Amino acid sequence: MTQFPNFSTKISNSSLANTAEDAQVSLPEPRPQSLPRKPWLIVSLGNPNKKFNGTRHNVVFMMVDAIAKAKGISINTVNFKAQIGKGNVPIMLAKPQTFMNSSGESVSELSQRAYIMF
Repeated sequence: MTQFPNFSTKISNSSLANTAEDAQVSLPEPRPQSLPRKPWLIVSLGNPNKKFNGTRHNVVFMMVDAIAKAKGISINTVNFKAQIGKGNVPIMLAKPQTFMNSSGESVSELSQRAYIMF
């Protein structure tokens, strides 16, 4: 399996990154308790057929699997034509189980209802 770089998230004060260290992006600060928190939805697009496993067609599926593993998120629920996993922070990872051209069916439902599922 391909190893992906360890992406960290840190935004520098300058508007443009001058070095690789400056290019890191950080997660936003938590919102005040008075504002509702909406979950982040990360959707990977690929093709569900086994013949596409490990190919360039499913590189984003593999990337979401790597994120899930790094953050301890199990992608073990099927809902809205997708495999989904929720983290201990308001984040949802989704792998639509439709082919690329039909992925909008799943993504549309997920984007409208993701906040309800938390």
